[in-house]
Amino acid sequence: MEETYYSIGEVAKLTNISIQTLRYYDQIDLFKPSYVDPETNYRYYKDSQFYYLDIIKSLKYIGVSLDEIKAAQSFTPQGLLTFLQQQEQVIEQRMSRLQEIQQTLYKTKKQMQEQLAIDVLDTVYIKSEEASRVLSIETKELTPSDIPNVYYSSLIKTLETENSFLSSRYGCIFPLKPYEKLDQLFYSHIFAPLLTDRYITHLTKDMDVKTLPGGRFVCIAFIYSSETYFAQYQKLYQYIQQLQLQTAATVYEIFMPLNYSPSEEDEFIVELKVQLL
Repeated sequence: MEETYYSIGEVAKLTNISIQTLRYYDQIDLFKPSYVDPETNYRYYKDSQFYYLDIIKSLKYIGVSLDEIKAAQSFTPQGLLTFLQQQEQVIEQRMSRLQEIQQTLYKTKKQMQEQLAIDVLDTVYIKSEEASRVLSIETKELTPSDIPNVYYSSLIKTLETENSFLSSRYGCIFPLKPYEKLDQLFYSHIFAPLLTDRYITHLTKDMDVKTLPGGRFVCIAFIYSSETYFAQYQKLYQYIQQLQLQTAATVYEIFMPLNYSPSEEDEFIVELKVQLL
């Protein structure tokens, strides 16, 4: 059967591959012309070569690098099948990673929406929340006046080891009690929200993955300062007592940044919330 020869321009039009790309493929020995005119240096390709371009385009489409494509050209059919199975696994891993990123964006957006929905400060309110997973660590002698960098750093290291994502907020847990002053209030745990459903394996002995309960909560939110914290807690506690609300015996505290610029002074909204039974 007589072969038909095509110029590089004709191949470019027929295959929707640019002339520049075809020249590059020639330079790297990925796809070379069947014949080069020694006088004009024009490149010519024959019919049977188009099949190899189809393979290159197909492998490029699934994200295979040019170096890997070049190596794949020497495979037997069985070798190519094995290679494609490996590429399928790579794609599945990428899809799983993208799903995690999508989940992280969704939960981060939801956190921001919840924060922006706080339209009243220094006043008790009721709201509903869904259950959420958190990575928690036990604390010792930590009060609202302290900066929990040591504990927060441990949470960060664990999440980084897990190649997981970290929220810009964190929280604390302490008992609901009639404290007489701030230095009587000690956190039992500090936690960071988990933004994916990934299973956390690298836990230290004082760490745990908890599920914060969903339901209706009685809450108060305020701009954080150690001077006003106790007054805001008392306002929440007295509200519960005066209305004789049936609640859990645990307070969840959420720290939410108000700005993200290192050049601005740190400012946080604190939300204290207690689950209604």
